[in-house]
Amino acid sequence: MSMSNSTQHNSIREGLPLITAVSIGGVMASLDTFILYVATPNLRGEFSATIAEISWVSTSYAITSMLFMLISSKIVERKGRKQTYQIGLVLFVIGSVLCALADNLISLTIFRALQGIGAGILLPVEGVILRSSFPQQRHGVVLAIYSVSIMFGPAFGPMLGGIIIDEYSWPLLFLINLPFGIISMVMVNKFVADDKPNDSATVSKIDYIGIILLAASTISLVGILERGDRTFWFEDTTNVYLFMLCISSFITFIAHELMIDHPVVGLTALQDTTFRTANTINFLGGFVVSGTLFILPIYMQETLYFSPTQAGTSMAPRAIVMMGAFLLVGYLFNRVKLKNLILFGLTLAIISGLMMSRFTHDTGWHDMILPQVIQGIGVAFVLGPVTTVAMMNTSQEKLAGAAALESTTRLLGSTIGIATFATLITHYELKSWGLLRHNITFSNPVLYKRFSGVLEFFMVRVPSESFALEMSLRRLNSRVMEQVLALTYMNIFQIITGIFVFMMLLLIFGIKTNKLKAGK
Repeated sequence: MSMSNSTQHNSIREGLPLITAVSIGGVMASLDTFILYVATPNLRGEFSATIAEISWVSTSYAITSMLFMLISSKIVERKGRKQTYQIGLVLFVIGSVLCALADNLISLTIFRALQGIGAGILLPVEGVILRSSFPQQRHGVVLAIYSVSIMFGPAFGPMLGGIIIDEYSWPLLFLINLPFGIISMVMVNKFVADDKPNDSATVSKIDYIGIILLAASTISLVGILERGDRTFWFEDTTNVYLFMLCISSFITFIAHELMIDHPVVGLTALQDTTFRTANTINFLGGFVVSGTLFILPIYMQETLYFSPTQAGTSMAPRAIVMMGAFLLVGYLFNRVKLKNLILFGLTLAIISGLMMSRFTHDTGWHDMILPQVIQGIGVAFVLGPVTTVAMMNTSQEKLAGAAALESTTRLLGSTIGIATFATLITHYELKSWGLLRHNITFSNPVLYKRFSGVLEFFMVRVPSESFALEMSLRRLNSRVMEQVLALTYMNIFQIITGIFVFMMLLLIFGIKTNKLKAGK
């Protein structure tokens, strides 16, 4: 992409207003991915939604972000860097305001999708503006600043979301973007140099068909996952239609991408075994990390009865430690074999999964922090090196397409991960209840003895026998649900651990060691 009329800054200090201007948008887009996780239980109550239904608020944002990230470079070719960033920022801010005004789950989901379009456009362009505004020798510092702005979301999003839910109301989660969006727009207009679009003869076509097919396949798959457990899967005709749409659009997408000259993603890169294996690990990484971040706040608030602020603050150390771990990975990058870095990261991730699978309804706030910190370090040691491994054998002419495929794969994994784990919560709640209910009978001497003790406790404290019985049954139901939820999340954390183990096996047997020499 060649742009004219760009002004480069020779020092970071000189270009600090520009960095601030474009980083605000990146911070907001990253923040809105994570700020909603802690707010999910509150939004469930506001809109009387199941976990699977409320997951659409996150997945709609992720899907549109992914799709528009794929075509953001094409928009830059047509509109220029500055105007493209402004378009993304305006869409994001408008989407934020509309989300705050939403009065039902459907409208909130649609407006979150609009937010995602804006985020998908402005996030990649932020990096392009920063690189083009500084000489190459400053790119290391500039990209570090860009990475920190992206990490701001996972570091502070859950904590900020918790404080807003506890102290204010949920619309502020979105309205907080309005003043910062206006500030960013004013600063971008003033400090980012105008640039001209490419000549129309050199602008490549947008693969609209590929985008539509990928969207149809992803949305229908998420739809099946959201509806499946509560509508008995393929006993429901709508689910059958969604499945047929998912499979047919995905197969057509693959065929289409392989036949055209300028595909939206470079599927030919999958011919290389190393790339294919690393990209599978990349997909599973996005799947399990996003799924974990989605379910942890729900678990903490609905099972452990943490406040939103407590849940958010318990997640903050994870992201902060990840920032330091990314720097350590950068230092070790050319000193240690990449395969060993990834193995170390997956080992930590497995340990964290085993620790999480031992959570109970009596787990405390401090007990939540260490497993998350260990997993955060492990993920930092996996995500960066595995991307490098994927690109190692990719030829120069396939590099752009492979990079698009790599980023799409991770985002796709994140989207499907959220939807899948939302469904698993419902599935295991029903399964665990089915296992426990056979023991909930007064012919069980242990249960009868304990229930009688509870009944006697209330008999001396409430005015009537019927009210004492009602209170005792409520207490019994509460205890049973605690066990149901404990079993549910134990199963889910075991699945998370199993996925990390599978990723390790893929790495060990699917990628040859001699292809992972660091620095080569």
